[in-house]
Amino acid sequence: MEFTEQAAIALPGDRLLKGAALSPSGDVVAAWFAGSRGVRLYGESAPRDILLAEIGHAVGVSFLNEDHMEVVDAASGHVVRADATGAVDSRKALPGARQATAAARIATGWVLAITGSDSTPSHLRLPRGRGTWVPDSSHAGPLGLSGDGRRALVWQTLSPFRAWRSGTGPEWRPAEFEPVSADWFEHDIGSAPRRSPALWSVTSAVAVGPGHLQTWANRGTDDRLLLWFDGRGRFQRYVHVQVPFGFVAAAAKAPVMLAVRTLNGSELVKYSWEQVSGATLQHKEATR
Repeated sequence: MEFTEQAAIALPGDRLLKGAALSPSGDVVAAWFAGSRGVRLYGESAPRDILLAEIGHAVGVSFLNEDHMEVVDAASGHVVRADATGAVDSRKALPGARQATAAARIATGWVLAITGSDSTPSHLRLPRGRGTWVPDSSHAGPLGLSGDGRRALVWQTLSPFRAWRSGTGPEWRPAEFEPVSADWFEHDIGSAPRRSPALWSVTSAVAVGPGHLQTWANRGTDDRLLLWFDGRGRFQRYVHVQVPFGFVAAAAKAPVMLAVRTLNGSELVKYSWEQVSGATLQHKEATR
């Protein structure tokens, strides 16, 4: 895969980004922020805040098409459907939404990530009354979650860096990615997560084209590892970059991906991607 930067969108300095999503074409970006009501849209025109009266705490956004989206509101426990102007079409209760820290929509409904406690492990609430799924009963840390309408990806944000893709069939259960192996990495930077896992976290896993891309971040430096897995969750390759960024979303119908980058300030960056025969994973123009 080869990624080329297309555009950068400056984010407000007084807001902490909690998540972002792309419309099917990749032309419109939805972003939501900690402690802020509503959802902000970025498109061809100036950014605008929508749903300010309807959304108290967004934890997930999914574009149904270019003009309509669904938003999971943890404050009310509802899924709100609205158009790009902020006009609300409907709202429905979503069990577990008030406890959710992240939400991703797949074909059968919304998947919710719920952080555990000392007595309760972190888990997923599955769509359409299929109950819950616990990836690791001994790990109560936060789970990351993303989706592109066809599949959901879930990962443990801290060591042991396990990740899963959505399963299929009537017994919906995620299938684990290939377990992390020290043999994947070479040189000092590649072996650093194995030597000092407490300094690293997985910031995202995104479905793109025929596979999945994970971003690993060193929390003390700008070092990032981009790990590429195929469609069956098997590790293929990685690349090391020294830029404080991570991919967060992909467009459903266009070769466009979205990343968060923090240099002098925070910004959302759009990348185009393409498959390059015989090439390794590449990242262009990550710095300016």
